[in-house]
Amino acid sequence: MRIFRAIMTAGVASVVVLAAAPALASCRIHNDTKWDFTIESGNTSNQRVGPHTTTSIAAGKIIAKSKEGKSFGGMCKDGDELEVKEEKDIPVLEIKKK
Repeated sequence: MRIFRAIMTAGVASVVVLAAAPALASCRIHNDTKWDFTIESGNTSNQRVGPHTTTSIAAGKIIAKSKEGKSFGGMCKDGDELEVKEEKDIPVLEIKKK
């Protein structure tokens, strides 16, 4: 009986721990420019996406800035795929075409 009670207590405790873990939503962003951006999105800051690279960032409102003074903003929802392109020396955020 004691062994059964110990197993049940451990099982309930693991379910509580798993249920308490937050689900992290993310979206993918591809930087097709020559600039390195530091991005704030959702509740997460200091995310980086380098030139001509792809990374995952937290879903939510996006604010991005480069050391060269370039910036862009927007929104992303969980599962979105975004792309930063350069148009006339200005970074533009758009939904990536599949």
